[in-house]
Amino acid sequence: MITVGITGNIGSGKTTVCKVFEHLGIAVFYSDAVAKSFYNNDDVKNTIKEAFTSAIFTPDGEVDRKKLASLVFADVRLLKKLNSIIHPLVFQCFTVWKNEHQSQKYLLFESAILYQCGFETLFDKIIWVRTPKKDALNRVMKRDNLSENEVKIRLKNQSINNLKCKLADFCIDNSEHSLIMPQILQIHQNLLKISTKK
Repeated sequence: MITVGITGNIGSGKTTVCKVFEHLGIAVFYSDAVAKSFYNNDDVKNTIKEAFTSAIFTPDGEVDRKKLASLVFADVRLLKKLNSIIHPLVFQCFTVWKNEHQSQKYLLFESAILYQCGFETLFDKIIWVRTPKKDALNRVMKRDNLSENEVKIRLKNQSINNLKCKLADFCIDNSEHSLIMPQILQIHQNLLKISTKK
């Protein structure tokens, strides 16, 4: 079995691509969703409060994720601090999950910030999903109810499509005029072949 990281800028369509892989019978670990779940953990909330003060909490003691996001996406140093709190916990969950899926030929680990955290070295192969900036902006504004400026700030902290496509083992073009299914099927076949050689 091999492990495959799948990543891309926000709004690139990673989730859509992952859902196709799931239809092909491949298990996907959605690290971003797992990371969000930890914001409900009392120990994690206390650690976040110590690192960022109570100003980013709601009156009922919950993490105001929108306020926290606006803070960390405007400051790379703070983003790294937050990631250092959340992502070790995510990887603990992934290790358990991976052990539960040993029968799979390969597994996908979905993460929006795989390169930013240096996680690319932890996987056998990397898939980068790219989309034009305009498409990404529109998707995220509609999905997350954010302003254009808020989305641009988040994209600013992420990397350029072409550079990451060169670094990745596979690149999926999820632009308006490209069909993603043939690209995914080709990558799927390649990964199955690679997994048999491991």
